[in-house]
Amino acid sequence: MKKQLTQKQIEQHYFERFRKDYALPYGTIIYDDKPDVILEGKKKIGIEITNFYLEKGELLESEQRQRDLRASIIFDAQRTYQASNKEKIELTIEFDRTSPIRDTNTVVQKLVGLTERIKGNRIGPIDSHFFQDIPEISYVYLYAEEHAAPKWKGVQVYSGSLMSRADLIRIVRDKEERSRQYEKCDSLWLLVVVDFMDRAQDQEIEIDDFEKIESDVFEKIIVYKPQFAHVLEAK
Repeated sequence: MKKQLTQKQIEQHYFERFRKDYALPYGTIIYDDKPDVILEGKKKIGIEITNFYLEKGELLESEQRQRDLRASIIFDAQRTYQASNKEKIELTIEFDRTSPIRDTNTVVQKLVGLTERIKGNRIGPIDSHFFQDIPEISYVYLYAEEHAAPKWKGVQVYSGSLMSRADLIRIVRDKEERSRQYEKCDSLWLLVVVDFMDRAQDQEIEIDDFEKIESDVFEKIIVYKPQFAHVLEAK
């Protein structure tokens, strides 16, 4: 089983990529906490690293929480169905992002009931009238042929969005408040990472004609999309 990276390891990974795409002042790099990176050179620069999520993680409808709920529903529904059925069929399920999951148990039971109704169908996409009572689901594909080790899957279709300057300002203001806990430095930078591999963050960075952001705390505010080496100096 692949070992999950810690938050500090993830931040270090982002920064190692960033330093290849951005000319840093000469100095010694120290991985720390509050702020996450210290650059010791002619002056001591503290660099805080954060991710730019499209929605706040504490919101139930946020992608960070919904993706975990989807995975849980698929796992529980398959286990419940197979407990009382011999047919080893597979399903691919797409969830409707406009109808966030709020009651996992209800969705699991409805998905099990749907599978009971369609298990005799031929391979292919299932007509939506079969699951019109499950607004959280937008698409179902049935693999009717039996599999030795069936595994139900979830798929998700996303559409990119343009980075919100207002949301970026909220991130900056939040980090300004937290900066009171940082180690004393000559200057502070804020590195905001947009990791497009995480669909909860995927968005386009507006580089041309971006209206700069003011901050009395951070000398630099940098938005960074590592997979494309896109760098926006927002301040």
